[in-house]
Amino acid sequence: MARREKKGIGIIGYGGFGEFLHKSWDKMDNARVVAVCDSDPARNPGSVAFYQRAADLLADSNVDIVSIATPPSSHKTLAIQALQAEKHVLVEKPLALCEKDALLIKRVAETVGRVTAVNFVLRHNQIVECLRVIVMNEVFGKLRRMDLRNYAMQDTVPEGHWFWDPLVSGGILLEHGVHFFDLANWINSSPAKEAFSMGVERQPGMEDRVFAAVRYENGVVGTFWHSFSRPRELEHTVFHFAFDLGEVDMVGWIPLELRIWGWTNHKGLETIKSLPARLNISAEPTECTTAKSSEYTYEVDHLVDAVLSLDESKLETYASNLRSIMADFIAAIDDPSHKMRVTLDDGIEAVKVAERATRFAHPEWQF
Repeated sequence: MARREKKGIGIIGYGGFGEFLHKSWDKMDNARVVAVCDSDPARNPGSVAFYQRAADLLADSNVDIVSIATPPSSHKTLAIQALQAEKHVLVEKPLALCEKDALLIKRVAETVGRVTAVNFVLRHNQIVECLRVIVMNEVFGKLRRMDLRNYAMQDTVPEGHWFWDPLVSGGILLEHGVHFFDLANWINSSPAKEAFSMGVERQPGMEDRVFAAVRYENGVVGTFWHSFSRPRELEHTVFHFAFDLGEVDMVGWIPLELRIWGWTNHKGLETIKSLPARLNISAEPTECTTAKSSEYTYEVDHLVDAVLSLDESKLETYASNLRSIMADFIAAIDDPSHKMRVTLDDGIEAVKVAERATRFAHPEWQF
């Protein structure tokens, strides 16, 4: 494939999110959207090539990268078609509705030699990076528990939307929960060992509240609650992380803030102060200097109460993170030795966890 100054991006699926991708990526120096595809001709933006059939977009020689932003049940077929057309492919979550199909995409990608990844945008969020530093440096000791509370709005998925059809979406844990299963895998640096779930239906065939629990190989326990039942104004997401000596709350499904509390030592305090975000901190000397939790003993000297936050708005942060993941993706295209922050294996692992949890409650769903 000839290398041009800017990589050409083609977006398949041009609903509201496809349009947001377009606006975000068009601000990049090394990429621009050159084509979009949607079955609805009313969605033609008029500024780039428009196709109603995916095959026509895939035949466009100006398209180097295909972004797949369609309902999940179509991801496997479209990803394989794009790869066979010798395009690089960035798939919206989930990669597929089951591990078997996700592995098939990987086999095709390896055969044709094209870069393929999943748009797990949260891995490129600065607040998430700060949290990962806290975990990896054991600022508050060992991580023991992760607890997601995702109260999502119902406005964008009204009754009759494809979101409620598990054969199209895979259900909440596959369509939406994979973001947070992946985030937990990345922050915890340990694969899942077992998973189960349960759900509650608003009405028959409309399961709008789900709960999943995951035990990881390193002994950390994760719990994940998703409800698509709140008014837009009351949408709220908190990801809680409990350590031997403290707690951290990551606020926002696009995280904008970390609330930090616990005992640490001088090294831990300096780690917090070095994190690349706006910091409001109180650090008081502790009366005790040795703390024991479970099987570990820690040396401590400060009680920390702090808030780390970003100055950008949610949408500004989201768009910035989308540009970051695309820049990482393009770096892998230009340099085969480049290690992407989100790999195809990461997408497969998230599908594996979500599928395992989903099938526990719904063995009758056939993907």
